[in-house]
Amino acid sequence: MRIGLLQVWAKTEPFQSILTHSELSGIVAQVIVKKAVAPGVRQKLLTALSCTDEVFCNWIGYLVSLHDIGKVEGQFQYRWPPMKERMDKAGLRPVLHEESIRHEKTTWRCLRERIWRTAGHRSEAKFYADILAAHHQGKSGAEGERQNPFWNSLQEELEHRMRLHFLHAEELFLPALEKKERGSVGALLLGIVILSDWIASSDYFAQAETWFGQPDGQEYAERLAEQFLEASGLAAQTAEFGTEFCDVWPNIPKGGMRGLQTEVETLFRQAEERISLVLLEAPMGEGKTEAGVYAALHMARQWGKQGFYVGLPTAATSNQMVGRMRALLELHRFQKPVRLLHSTAWLAGDEDRRPWPGFETEEACYAARWILPVRRGLLGSYAVGTVDQAMMSVLLVKYGVLRLLGLAEKALVIDELHAYDVYMGEILHRLLEWCRVLEIPVVLLSATLPPEKKAQMLSAFTAEPIPACYPSVTAVTESGNVLVRPVGRTEKRQRTAVTLCPILHQAEDIAAKAVELTAEGGCLCVLLNTVRQAQEVYQTIKKGEFDGELMLFHARFPAGQREEIERHCIRLFGKEKKERPRKAILVATQVAEQSLDVDFDVMMTAIAPMDLLFQRLGRMFRHEDTPRPPHFAAPHLYVLTPREPGAFGADGIVYPACLLRQSIRLLEGRNVIRIPEDLPELVALGYDLKEAPPEELRHWLEHLMEDQVRAASSGCYLINAPNKGYTPIREAEKVRFDDLERSSYLSARTRLGEPTVRIALLPPERFRYFLGKSRRRDDGLFLSETSREETREILKASVSVRARLLRHGDRETILGEGLLEGVEIYPGTQDKDGNMWCAQADGSRIVADRELGIFFEGGDACAGVV
Repeated sequence: MRIGLLQVWAKTEPFQSILTHSELSGIVAQVIVKKAVAPGVRQKLLTALSCTDEVFCNWIGYLVSLHDIGKVEGQFQYRWPPMKERMDKAGLRPVLHEESIRHEKTTWRCLRERIWRTAGHRSEAKFYADILAAHHQGKSGAEGERQNPFWNSLQEELEHRMRLHFLHAEELFLPALEKKERGSVGALLLGIVILSDWIASSDYFAQAETWFGQPDGQEYAERLAEQFLEASGLAAQTAEFGTEFCDVWPNIPKGGMRGLQTEVETLFRQAEERISLVLLEAPMGEGKTEAGVYAALHMARQWGKQGFYVGLPTAATSNQMVGRMRALLELHRFQKPVRLLHSTAWLAGDEDRRPWPGFETEEACYAARWILPVRRGLLGSYAVGTVDQAMMSVLLVKYGVLRLLGLAEKALVIDELHAYDVYMGEILHRLLEWCRVLEIPVVLLSATLPPEKKAQMLSAFTAEPIPACYPSVTAVTESGNVLVRPVGRTEKRQRTAVTLCPILHQAEDIAAKAVELTAEGGCLCVLLNTVRQAQEVYQTIKKGEFDGELMLFHARFPAGQREEIERHCIRLFGKEKKERPRKAILVATQVAEQSLDVDFDVMMTAIAPMDLLFQRLGRMFRHEDTPRPPHFAAPHLYVLTPREPGAFGADGIVYPACLLRQSIRLLEGRNVIRIPEDLPELVALGYDLKEAPPEELRHWLEHLMEDQVRAASSGCYLINAPNKGYTPIREAEKVRFDDLERSSYLSARTRLGEPTVRIALLPPERFRYFLGKSRRRDDGLFLSETSREETREILKASVSVRARLLRHGDRETILGEGLLEGVEIYPGTQDKDGNMWCAQADGSRIVADRELGIFFEGGDACAGVV
């Protein structure tokens, strides 16, 4: 019984021959390169590979078509019963190994050591074979047979047919590639290989065996690939913005441009070479977002990119920013929506109700998630989300290279650069190193950036020293030259009164001070460093029968309620003044510190590092048109300090105590802070060891050592720096972390801290309902079959808590799957007011209070919870 390439299987449900799947994959790759890859990315590949556009397009089809050549092997083919029967009859029964066969390893061996052995450049043959071997990641197993003449001849026949079909030549062609280019080119090619394989394995091509051999089969395949890219939002999308600042932001007239915005426009008008990176440093309220987006769009045009990704510190700030970016693109008649990317973006209504294709591949769960709206935004043109989504591209997660491919298509904007700690700083630096070699233009925004962090970030793009200047526009050109433009005209020149109040941790005193400050009206923000303190102060104010609007805002409210509180805050304290209350107190944690466009008349804040105090200060007197009570004619910052020197308690856990003491020293004897004059000096001194007294030296050295440990701890999660070359087979083998939400608390972490778990407490009747829909397996109860409304219900009830506080015991717990990956669902006991609680094995309780949010009470594990 004859076995040829049309009988050798690549897919089984339904059957698809290796010949059909190989050609389809190559055709899909060609369509991706033509229709989805940005011109700048394509040009980089053409230059690095010394190819014309036509030659490259032919060659990428050839390369991708061979990714599954390792399936043409006896042990692999013997896995499918119909082929097993055929092989037994043909006398081709293989010697079976106990270890599973990994076809990508067979691909690597047969190409590198046999089929491509005659290539002029052996190192290139190995490199390209490495790329194809990495199209499945994190898999373990053995190679197939090497010396079987029958299967070897079929492998050689398949390669020869692909060579004729795509290269239109008998001669083997593998482009030469300099070693310095292998990092960036390897990442881009691998991303294209993976995406091509997944699309060719989708339902769009499930019946290809029945039509691909027809005369118009190839043209039909190309049309299907284009339809897939268009339907999934992966096709290239461009919008015309113009070159002037006022072209991008027509609502800001020339005469209304801020000084920072004028300097950015002048930078691009006068620059003699392309700009690779721009850092905007200016106080709050200087129009950094508008200037940063203008710079990103200008740089995207320079580098041939198609869109931008705006990365922010939190989901809350992302939710607010996505509305602004959508309004911008609608203004320019852009039809496709700006995607929102973070773990709970689905709750913000950022969903697409179209049915998505299935995938006939062992990595179907990954392929499906990359095509879901929440994730595919990184591969689309315009998206907003948390910076974590970009940072994941340089972590050892499965298919993180697709994130690099997506970022390579666009400009990257990172807002609130000062908000990222030392651990995240190391990951960001590695990300910026990859941005440089992938020619991803980067815009960094910050109001308060310590000099050391500034130097660290810019070192990824230049070895030149970075001059101190504030406020300023700092740019790095493609050759590494540093350009600095001081911003001489700032809109926000303020004198903020500062008063130190030794009442930190004294809820009664803090509440009394808050009520006193608002006795005659006004909007006050009390910003504390821990959720527990915020809850205590809120309760104390409420007991005192405060007669104004009183709100509590922190990160431990269920997602749906937190979103409602966030929107309510913006309605009351945002740019629209219609609902601004005459008298109000917002008790909040750091969620109100970053990027939320809210404006208060006065602020009380717990002591914090100096740069964060400036961030908090920026939430006062933010809008010029805000009506204020006459007794709040100028901003006043009340800084809460401990009664006993150094008694920082939980605040000293959140921030290093030596930095808190430094902030107090710098503020003692200072009645006024001038913005922007005092900002750079105070921020620099806040982190300057030389300013600390001798008795503090030991504490500073401990802090610096902890920083070094934190920075080093990120190294075990990071991919190689690009100057070491991209070695995809080794990267694939050492991929240790999943990119699925269910293992987020076990995955490569973008933020250093205690592992967290997302939990949802449900009322008894709703828990019983979902219990009935769950399926029991050996490792627990799993819920996967839910409607969109049911999924939204559970996600809205969910909140992230510290994993160490959970004590499951014998309690029934439902584990979510699909869009509920990573969510643990608990039964709650509900009272008449809608509050719920859930008992734990150690006697503690998880409490979901409508007013206070989620907290734990009782039990040893809850001691010290902040």
